[in-house]
Amino acid sequence: GGPAHLATEVTECELVRHDLSLVPVELGWHWYAQSPVPGGHAAGGLLLIAVARDISERRQAQERLKHLAHYDGLTGLPNRSLFYQTLAQAVELAQEKSWRIVVLFIALDRFKGINDTLGAALGDELLRQFSNRLVECVRLRDTVGRLGNDEFALILTMSRNQQEAVAVANQVREALRAPFDLRGHAATLTASIGIAMYPDDALDPETLIKYANTAMGGAKQAGRDGYRFFTAGMNVQVLARLDLELALRHALEHEQFILYYQPKVDLRTGRISGVEALLRWRRPGYGLVAPAEFVPVLEDTGLIVRVGAWVIQAACRQIAAWRDSEVGPVHVAVNVSSRQFAEGDLEGEVTRALAQHQLAPELLELELTETALMSNAERTIVVLGKLKKIGVKVAIDDFGTGYSSLAYLQRFPIDKLKIDIAFVRNITSNPNDAAIALAIISMAHSLKLSVVAEGVESRPQLEYLRRNRCDEIQGFYFSRSLPALELGQMIVAGAGLPPGHDPAAQPAQTLLIVDDDVNVLSSLHRLFRPEGYQILTASTPAEGFEMLALHRVHVIVCDQRMPSMSGTEFLSKVKELYPETIRIILSGYTGLEAVLDSINRGAIYRFYTKPWDDTQLRDNIRLAFQHYWMVNQPGLARAAVR
Repeated sequence: GGPAHLATEVTECELVRHDLSLVPVELGWHWYAQSPVPGGHAAGGLLLIAVARDISERRQAQERLKHLAHYDGLTGLPNRSLFYQTLAQAVELAQEKSWRIVVLFIALDRFKGINDTLGAALGDELLRQFSNRLVECVRLRDTVGRLGNDEFALILTMSRNQQEAVAVANQVREALRAPFDLRGHAATLTASIGIAMYPDDALDPETLIKYANTAMGGAKQAGRDGYRFFTAGMNVQVLARLDLELALRHALEHEQFILYYQPKVDLRTGRISGVEALLRWRRPGYGLVAPAEFVPVLEDTGLIVRVGAWVIQAACRQIAAWRDSEVGPVHVAVNVSSRQFAEGDLEGEVTRALAQHQLAPELLELELTETALMSNAERTIVVLGKLKKIGVKVAIDDFGTGYSSLAYLQRFPIDKLKIDIAFVRNITSNPNDAAIALAIISMAHSLKLSVVAEGVESRPQLEYLRRNRCDEIQGFYFSRSLPALELGQMIVAGAGLPPGHDPAAQPAQTLLIVDDDVNVLSSLHRLFRPEGYQILTASTPAEGFEMLALHRVHVIVCDQRMPSMSGTEFLSKVKELYPETIRIILSGYTGLEAVLDSINRGAIYRFYTKPWDDTQLRDNIRLAFQHYWMVNQPGLARAAVR
């Protein structure tokens, strides 16, 4: 036999090639026992054989694996694992050197919308471009990392103070100002930035990043495109939010949600025409919680999809209960969120609930916001079209506050528009709000849609909307939202609105006098009473707007100097709201600049001074009424003026 193998040793080292370059090898040392050759000259001993294997590829593969374990594959930045390691090392060094460390947690605002719209490939390209800009914002010794999909972080070492942290945050925001070019698509972005500091806020890496993340959430809540420093109060808010999320999940499982119902009233008949189902949460230990406090959390967490399905089922169950009682059929509207529409099975949920409770589909109405409609317009049109085909009604909620395209509006299978409370609140005194509301009514009717005004809280708002052909109203003026039992009792009792003013029954000529001096009001009332006018008085412009909403006024006589608003300011608004009225200033104030400006703009018809001549003023007001009828109803002018 040959030499006996004794042992093998393996080591890795580098050998020098003939061109002096180094090559990594795995070197195997093999030891053999050499037996003496009988009759020969070779003596016994040890034989050593070295075998070198080139391991360049293996080394490269190991380096690649190491890189993949520590660096983000898309952007090449340190990943979460390496970022934490780097921060831990920075904290150790900062302890020795008494340095301050700043952690910036950066989240891109509305990145999901761009990713969903343009696709994942362009979304990735956007992240790559952003990471390049981010690296340019910091020094070589600072660390940039990618912690999640659209979440990045910076470690700023050395003796950074708050102002330097603010400067870097603003640099990051500024770096986003220029649009990103995504293969021909221009995209603009903003970022919300949270800032936490060592040793001010926390002493360990995990807590520093957590607090920076919390501060970033505060920046998002404050309106995005900004930064916030961590404060102890933020931690309290985050814990409260986590507690709320947990309680909401518990609420769904333990049937703590209930529905209240707010009636809608038909302005032609004055009777209840239907109700809107509104979600409430009976939280143990807290009582009844309003939707504004918990619905945004349902939206953020995605729980709204399951809760929305529950609402549809509960509303249909209640419709069936009313139908089978003395209350009778009730039209019920339920709100559908954009997430419920995108992630849930709306069509299936509705058809199953209708079938389970054997309901006529026209008794159910879905209310969607413009945002929900437009988030995936083509799919929305298909799904709503199917529901409309079986008889379910569809309304756009909060109309005028979103971004609905008028071109799409005629393509959606819609039955109703709801004027948002923002336009109803000041509809009798703000010409812009009134103009938007009236434009919505006019447009809806031209598209053969009905109109509901939300948030009606006063009789003047009601009468203004009734006079301008709004179809339905809902709001506190008629009723707050009520539990199902009370709402049913209201319907059975035949509750309704008081009748509107009958224009034919009104006096032919109505005069409104606005003056903050009650003596002037009573004097003018006595002066004009023999003329047979219907005389309305108001001691403030606000009262004046109410009178104008409640009555069809023909002529207005107004003082110039009033505490809350001048006469010319008041009449300028009246001109936009009620352009047919004849508007007159009666004032002891002789500064003519504002008055002349109002005359030139057509806001006032005449200016008369105090003290007045009774006979002359009486004749001038008579002429004002004559002018009204000649301009607005020429055929009636002769009959109206005696």
